[in-house]
Amino acid sequence: MPDTSNSEGLHIQQHHKITDSTVESKHASTWTQRWIARWQELSAIPDEPEDNSFYKRETVRKSRLISTVLFYLTIVMIVFLPCCELLPNPNITYVDGIMLIALFISIYLNRKGKMIAAALIASIGFQLVLTAALIMLSPLDEPSIQLYDLYIMGLLLAVSLLPPRNVFLFAIANSILILLSLTIQPHTAALNHDLQAQFIPIMIRPIALQFMTAGISYVWVRSTTLAITRADRAEMVAALEHELTAQSRELEEGIEQILQTHVAIANGNLNARAPLNQENALWQIARALNTLLVRLQRAVQAEREMQHAEQAVYHTIQIVNEAEKRQQVPRIAFTQTIVDPLIAVLQGKMLASINANNTHQPGLQTGQIMPPAFQMPNTPRPPEIDPGVRQRQNRSY
Repeated sequence: MPDTSNSEGLHIQQHHKITDSTVESKHASTWTQRWIARWQELSAIPDEPEDNSFYKRETVRKSRLISTVLFYLTIVMIVFLPCCELLPNPNITYVDGIMLIALFISIYLNRKGKMIAAALIASIGFQLVLTAALIMLSPLDEPSIQLYDLYIMGLLLAVSLLPPRNVFLFAIANSILILLSLTIQPHTAALNHDLQAQFIPIMIRPIALQFMTAGISYVWVRSTTLAITRADRAEMVAALEHELTAQSRELEEGIEQILQTHVAIANGNLNARAPLNQENALWQIARALNTLLVRLQRAVQAEREMQHAEQAVYHTIQIVNEAEKRQQVPRIAFTQTIVDPLIAVLQGKMLASINANNTHQPGLQTGQIMPPAFQMPNTPRPPEIDPGVRQRQNRSY
């Protein structure tokens, strides 16, 4: 029988190795991302909120891309700096130093938001530095012509940092520089012999590589840009749909609250108000409705007070007429209406008249025959209000 314990042990060891490698790769990627994020904070423009326009967010993305490319290119140039001493012409070290200065200028311009200037300095500076290095490697030998392939890095910089269509201009410029280097620059005897025998193949290979790289990189960057644009539009449409849904829900809730307010008012609750705040789209309507309800409540209250006053006046007239029939002093009670001041004045005058008469006619008291001076005229009784009309008026309020 096969030894299952050994196989299980091997599986466990392999699982631990895979787990450890996964954890290490995660830590490494996290460390790298942390460094790049820190670098972008120093060399790129600040990030924009998600609700900003596509143009602003695309500007931030472009600035971060330039920052990342310049980060890796600066590292390459710093590492290549000691290697320049091993080349046939040590003066290339100064050219590499000039390129580093150009990169730092590009980083500064990118931080200030001038992405086009930073991209131009980095791309054109790399082309010029590489061309100067080729010129310094005179006479040109067979290993030196391999440097023509480095022009591809200039194409990648141009297509990544500048508008993609500019990569073809760089490809044409690189092809002209390669052709001039092969025809004008001094050559060694071995390279001169090869050029006389195979000039066209030697020339076609780097030039064809330039245009092939330019075409492929253009298609790739162009498709990526279009994909980003479509994704942003889809995100914008989704955000607008979400916002419209929220507004529709808010309008429905506001309409429902206003409708409930109307129902409450119709049921006689004059204290009901539309509870909408200033953030609601229907706030102006709710505010006008609440103002109208306040005025309606005041009008209804004034109407009720007027009805009570009418009833008090009618009741007072009845008391006065009844007392007049019996030849007695009327006993008028206060009614808690606007008629009370008039009742108070009448009562005061009656009491004053009674006191004056008691002085001349002792023994006259309240409830006895009214003195002739204070007999009320026969005031006609006001027309009685139909109970049905009164009930309909009360229902209307």
